[in-house]
Order: sequence, then structure tokens, then C-alpha cells
Amino acid sequence: MFRMLAIVFVLIVAVEAKDVTILVINQLNAGRKGPPYDSIVIVLNLAEDAKLIDVMNKAQNEGTFTFDYTTHRMWGAYITTVNGLYADSATKQYWQILGGPRMKPTQFGASSYVPADKERVLFRLVTWDLEPCPDPTEDTTVY
Repeated sequence: MFRMLAIVFVLIVAVEAKDVTILVINQLNAGRKGPPYDSIVIVLNLAEDAKLIDVMNKAQNEGTFTFDYTTHRMWGAYITTVNGLYADSATKQYWQILGGPRMKPTQFGASSYVPADKERVLFRLVTWDLEPCPDPTEDTTVY
């Protein structure tokens, strides 16, 4: 009986783990969501409820990704640096976070956004006074 419970517990734990891929585009205002990427990091065996900041911390602890941030008391982590590249707020730069099935800007920051299993999350360097150039591979059809 105990052995059967242990096997069921292991299977439940294995099912609840998720994997997330971090993608990075360093080119300022690249406007694209697709390759080439400057960095691709696959983070495995995360808790089902892991937030993006947890994904990033695990990747950093594994030595495959680096980042820095400042903390805002209401909004949480504001990502300032990705893989050594600093987003200079004096020149209106920031790290835009895109995710979800259509790779759109997330509604939440790294402290609150919960990526799904097998989700790809993109960090791209942009300025807030310029919209990135349209992605020529994106379907812009209104449904």
C-alpha cells in the first residue's frame, strides 16, 4: 500500500512540473518576435505556479541567464538588465516582456506573470517613445 502511494505521489509531482523557454532579442526596437535570438534558455521542472521572476531566478542560479532589476513597492520587479545589457531609462529604454500563445506584451510584470507549461517568453529591448517596427511575419488580420 505504501509503495503504491509513493508511486502515485511521484507521478503527481512529475505532472505538476512545467518548463518555460526564455528568449532574448538585444537589438533595440527590432520589432520582431522571431529568430534570430541572442539567447535561448530552457528552464525545466518549475513549480506549476512559478512566476516569471522564479523562472528567471532558476535560470540565473543554473548559470544560463543573468538579469538585474529594481523593485517598485506596488508593481514589483522592473527588469533593468538582461544578460549584461542594461536598458537605459534616461534614453527611454526598457525590457519588454512578451508571452502567451500569440507572443503579445504581457499584462503583468515578471513578479506577477505566471507562464504556462511549454510557454516561450521573450525579452526584447525597446524604447517607450517609439513603437517597434511591425513584425512582417505576424498575422495582423482582424477577426
